Amino acid sequence: RGNFRCTDQSVGVANQLQHLASIIQVLDPKLHDHLETLGGGDYLFAFRMFMVLFRREVSFGDSLYLWEMMWALEYDPDIFFAACEEASGAHKKVSKSKLRGVRHFAKWDKDKDVSEETDGPVPISVFMVASVLKEKREKLLQEARGLDDLIRILNDVNGNLDAKKACAGALKLHKKYLKLVQAKKT
Repeated sequence: RGNFRCTDQSVGVANQLQHLASIIQVLDPKLHDHLETLGGGDYLFAFRMFMVLFRREVSFGDSLYLWEMMWALEYDPDIFFAACEEASGAHKKVSKSKLRGVRHFAKWDKDKDVSEETDGPVPISVFMVASVLKEKREKLLQEARGLDDLIRILNDVNGNLDAKKACAGALKLHKKYLKLVQAKKT
């Protein structure tokens, strides 16, 4: 639904593309500069990933898992950690400190007045695209000499993305991003 929402600041998916650009700029300035040099600084190459929520990048079964996880994370970030622990056989309770950084995804947060936010929280899908870029980083830096190369490299992901690994990677990048942004503020 966010892909089609219009605000005074942005139109639909453009907001996510802007978030992706600023996240990559903070997390990996070298990759961001390279993408800008190639003419991909507007991150339009990620448009399809946002519009179809990674359906072409993962198998059908993984897309169901991924969509359920992304939508559930909007409301309760504990769900991902509980699913990871259940899959690994560990049944201990998730500590609240692990969840602090992830709370940024939640649509409802009793500590925040949602009306104060103009854009709302950054969806997990933005960090998922960032994790795909991180995974393909070396190839992008070494082989991409233009937008065609960039798109070819990212199209190699089609059908081969591990949804659980990408989701875990997205959460790690989110945590790292929050740390870097906090460090810049202090």
